[in-house]
Amino acid sequence: MSRKKSIFIGLGIVVATIIAFMALMSGKPTPPKKPVVDTSPLVDVLPLKRQSVTFEVEAHGVIKPRTETTLVSEVSGVIQSVSEKFVAGGYFSKGEVLLRIDPTEYQVGVEQAKARLAGQKAKYLQEQAKAEQASKEWDLTGRSRDKAPILALRKPFLLEAKANMQSAEADLKKAQQKLDRTEIRAPYDGMVKTKQADIGQFVATGTQLGNTFAIDYAEVRLPLTDQELAFINVPAWGANENEQKSPVRLVGTYAGKQHSWQAELVRMEGVVNEQSRVHYAVARVTDPYSVSSSANADTPLKMGTFVTAHILGKQEQSLVKIPRDAFKDLTSILVSDKLNQLYSRHLEIARSEADFVYVRSGLEDGDRVVMTSIQSPVQGMKLRISGEEVEKTEVVSDENVKGIESAPKSGHSAVDEK
Repeated sequence: MSRKKSIFIGLGIVVATIIAFMALMSGKPTPPKKPVVDTSPLVDVLPLKRQSVTFEVEAHGVIKPRTETTLVSEVSGVIQSVSEKFVAGGYFSKGEVLLRIDPTEYQVGVEQAKARLAGQKAKYLQEQAKAEQASKEWDLTGRSRDKAPILALRKPFLLEAKANMQSAEADLKKAQQKLDRTEIRAPYDGMVKTKQADIGQFVATGTQLGNTFAIDYAEVRLPLTDQELAFINVPAWGANENEQKSPVRLVGTYAGKQHSWQAELVRMEGVVNEQSRVHYAVARVTDPYSVSSSANADTPLKMGTFVTAHILGKQEQSLVKIPRDAFKDLTSILVSDKLNQLYSRHLEIARSEADFVYVRSGLEDGDRVVMTSIQSPVQGMKLRISGEEVEKTEVVSDENVKGIESAPKSGHSAVDEK
């Protein structure tokens, strides 16, 4: 057999083998496919956006009157009458008589002072007439009055009479003042806090009669840390009353329900507490008992009420607000980028609160905060995002692959053999 013929026979065998194998494979049914199982961690993410934030600082305090007075008797005597408004919680207007002490003794004193004054005025007039007569008699001598002795002109007697008259006038003024003080009048529009004296009681000078407070304004001292001061508009020292002040919302409980009242931050106290190292700001409420206005008439802000103050502070632009639960610490956070890959970002924190953290910088466009805990986070690892569709890649099932491998090696298919 020639060499060329042997080559042709070999090629023929190879081609026949290829054709037989192809025929065998074409006879097999197409194997079913199954999706690839993605083992990447499934996480919840929170989209982020930058926004303008107006900070709010929270503090607590007790409502106190701006003006409180202890009424004290300036004269002694028996209380003759008491106003029906002079009871704990009673409201009174400025100038009203709250108590009246028996004025008889002081009325007598006024009359006596008037009589003494009249007598001293008469003596003064007499001395004045005598001095004029003495001056005329001196003129008859032909000498100048400047050279006359003071006794010849009766000047000392005139001065004494004038001084006695002025003393009598002062005594009358003092007696009249004591008489006026038998009536205890309200120094302002206010309310009685406590009552310590009543009708028929004898009071001495200096006896406390009761406590009152003004109701035009109420105030609350709010303790603030040094860090919190950085987020509010601190009132300037000696600020004008007409200058715009930071609004404050006071929240408290009245009649079993929660209510709020509007106030404003008016000043800072001039010292720092030595024990707690806190600063004290003072917020003021106008007309807490709604006497001059009908607003909140059913919800007066009573003195002694414990309130929570929400101070509207400074505004800052382009901050990212992130829930506090997403942080393990306040230096870094896990995010998913645009390609659903995990990364840790180091952040610059503007402010941290109980529920939220405000981030100034450190995040990139497209970042989403990973809210699901990951045990072993690796930079760049692939993530599955909850709620997003996952593309499923189909592959040949394992069973069909085994079927192909176990198929007969002959030129007949498995279907043909059946």
